[in-house]
Amino acid sequence: MLLSFLAGLAPAATLAAPALWRVSDADSSVWLFGSIHILDKDRDWRTQRFNAALAEADHVYFEMVLDMDAYATLTRLSMLYGRNRDGRQLSDYLTGEQQETLQAFLDDHGLQREMIESMRPWLADLTLMSLTLATGNGGENAMTQQAGVELVLLDEIAEERRRELETAETQFRMLAGLPDDEQVSALMRTIAASESPDQALGALAELWHAGDVEALARTMNAALGPIDSPIYRRLLADRNRRWSTEIAEMLASNEDAMIIVGAGHLAGPVGVPTLLSEAGFKVERMDYSVAPPGAAGRPSRRR
Repeated sequence: MLLSFLAGLAPAATLAAPALWRVSDADSSVWLFGSIHILDKDRDWRTQRFNAALAEADHVYFEMVLDMDAYATLTRLSMLYGRNRDGRQLSDYLTGEQQETLQAFLDDHGLQREMIESMRPWLADLTLMSLTLATGNGGENAMTQQAGVELVLLDEIAEERRRELETAETQFRMLAGLPDDEQVSALMRTIAASESPDQALGALAELWHAGDVEALARTMNAALGPIDSPIYRRLLADRNRRWSTEIAEMLASNEDAMIIVGAGHLAGPVGVPTLLSEAGFKVERMDYSVAPPGAAGRPSRRR
């Protein structure tokens, strides 16, 4: 999705075990898979269990289907919702200190201010996040091969099986609707997080690859601020609740589906698995053969 530009640097030596859940009621089930949206294309992340569940699903739901038509729509919507048309510049949203922080960040990464100056803060935030994750700090650790989970799967899933939980319009309206001060705060958090080892490209990918959902969620969600903040509620909690309602409807209609969303949506007290469990559904981590992380003893992984 547009909100989670995560990346990995090199193929991991350990066996793949990204988080996979099965959610069921009395007579049906759906699968939940936490994805990572930008990833080294040579990383081996697929398991037999994931491949089997994917093959059996009648429909595969993504946050948004990013096909060629979608990219054209994204370009149009970025101009409509992400660019100032009233003469304001990005600098007009920032204090003097914030402008200095932004300029230092741009200088460190070899980026030009003109590239983002006409943007609203939310679009500048996503633009810088994606560029710096792809190129590394000052050009170091540059990624030359990128292929996120969704991009890989779209090539093999027939169009009639694809579904999306949101439209591009929905996502852009959500981001553009954030108050200006929240947009600026998110931009400043992105800049601050870029210097954290926990936010390094390889570190994020390794947590995802190992199925350490809680640690990955803590790292990802740190960029959104506290769980009770408006931006956290709008970008994660509210959407998770809406998706959980849709998944409950899939179960009620016995739809055989796989749901693939950013891994940050599947962890924590407002994660989709937690919400569905609280709603009375059976929720199982299927990449573990005994128990999920945090249970007594160390669970052995299914191979």
